[in-house]
Amino acid sequence: MAYQLAAYEPEHRDDYLRLLQDAWGEFALTGPEFDWWFRDNPAGSLMSVAREHGRIVGVAGHSLFRMALGGEERVASFSVHATTAKDARGQGIFEALERKHEEEATERGVAVVLAFASKPTAPIFLGPLGWTEIGRIRVWARAFPRFRPRRVEPTARVERFRHAGDAGASWPSHIVRDAAYLNWRYIHSPRSYVPLAAGGSYAIVGSKRHRGTAVAYIADLVGDPAPLLRPSLLAVPQGVKGLIAIPGPGQRGAFARAGFVPTRTTLHFMGKALAGELDTNLRAWQFTLGDTDFF
Repeated sequence: MAYQLAAYEPEHRDDYLRLLQDAWGEFALTGPEFDWWFRDNPAGSLMSVAREHGRIVGVAGHSLFRMALGGEERVASFSVHATTAKDARGQGIFEALERKHEEEATERGVAVVLAFASKPTAPIFLGPLGWTEIGRIRVWARAFPRFRPRRVEPTARVERFRHAGDAGASWPSHIVRDAAYLNWRYIHSPRSYVPLAAGGSYAIVGSKRHRGTAVAYIADLVGDPAPLLRPSLLAVPQGVKGLIAIPGPGQRGAFARAGFVPTRTTLHFMGKALAGELDTNLRAWQFTLGDTDFF
């Protein structure tokens, strides 16, 4: 092969960001987001590049997270933020980078590798890389009324998470939501999040521009949604027409009563066993939009 794989080094940062910008435009990580996501992740990251004739032509990352998998705490790896330069595609660079990270993750004792795959990468994951499709996770949405409600249940803005243990302990397999993780993921993030709390439950509301349109989303919600959904509407910036979310199995009734409905949009969830076993039953997992790398 004409390219060589290498571990990411700080001097590769500008090339990594450039390739992400070339591939994803407004959806690409900014410099501060890149540093926060990969450098500051409490569980760690795997990052690699592909070089051809001295030029960086491929990049890929795996984000490590502590997860409760079937009731047992293990480390899982998520394939994230990978792309190949247009003039270097068709050489198997993405596949090679993924294999490199799978091997490194296995050596670390990582139980499973997971992804919310894009349309171009799904055939590579499910084909030569030997991954298994677990299912599609439905996104729900609620359009805003012309006038937003003025009176809502009391809520508090979360300045810092201080709880002990895993806030999502009652969920099926999921990313462990201890205080250290939530503070990194939402409080210290350079992205825009509004953390709310009420009645022992919390919600995280995010907003961004997507294809030139202002989009708001519930990045995370643990506990009873009822006292948090109406305040979440008020946390959305003006000009946003709706709010999207992924309700958990025990939350769907409350979301429906608050005006949310299922959409045609889904997240394509798949994975592969490494140093553990992969549960291929979609009902054995629970994720939110904030568990992805793009919200």
